[in-house]
Amino acid sequence: MTATAVVPAAPETVPAEALRERVQVLESRPGVREVLLVTSGGLPPADDEHAVIVLSVGGGGFAVTCPDGVPRVQGGLPLSQRERLATSIGGPVMALSPPSDKPVMDREWRMSERHVVDLQAAVDWVKTQWPLAKTWVLGVNNGALSAAVATASIGDLAGAILLACSDEAFDQPQKSDQMRMLAVRYRRDASLTCATVARTWGRKTLVTVHDERAQHAESTYSEAANRPRFSGKDFQVVDVVARWILTGMAPDAIR
Repeated sequence: MTATAVVPAAPETVPAEALRERVQVLESRPGVREVLLVTSGGLPPADDEHAVIVLSVGGGGFAVTCPDGVPRVQGGLPLSQRERLATSIGGPVMALSPPSDKPVMDREWRMSERHVVDLQAAVDWVKTQWPLAKTWVLGVNNGALSAAVATASIGDLAGAILLACSDEAFDQPQKSDQMRMLAVRYRRDASLTCATVARTWGRKTLVTVHDERAQHAESTYSEAANRPRFSGKDFQVVDVVARWILTGMAPDAIR
């Protein structure tokens, strides 16, 4: 079951003709719905196009904000960052909501088989819309665990991007040896175990964010906008993510 509606785009970041914003409703399990906020470019798809599914912070829900008096739906990453990422990779970026039967997701749910079914439904829909695209999952904080679970369970993913993730998320295995994983964490949060560090060589890449201005040096979150704030380095993080998706290369640190 599907339906579409228009979500206003942010005109100050990308020309209106270049990007489209819409809402896609999926029935992931019988009687259960989930929502995708789709940011996609107006250009024809390329053979090497990429698509990114964003999994949100906290309980995984969406929030409505009115920064300039116009209501906009936010989920996982703010609209300006979704637009920047979509433009950089030349493909769609979609924020995925929790399912209608679990509006606030906890750790137990994110590790469950029903959550994997919901994630698979989103991946399958992306594949029908952009069959040539490599599909990635990008998780923010708690959503990073969902992204890691997705790559451990769903074989037709290119890999995962984990922002402000836990060790548990970073340590999840990948179902396919072809998958890649990128983790972006604050320096203080990146004190990984020896076993985890050993696995960063190869298919897993770790980037640390340095912020000498903040003594606590840890990720902060705006629950109202349902997104992380990397102390003013948000767009740098997005650019690193885009470069890694396209080339497989990333710096050791963002300063």
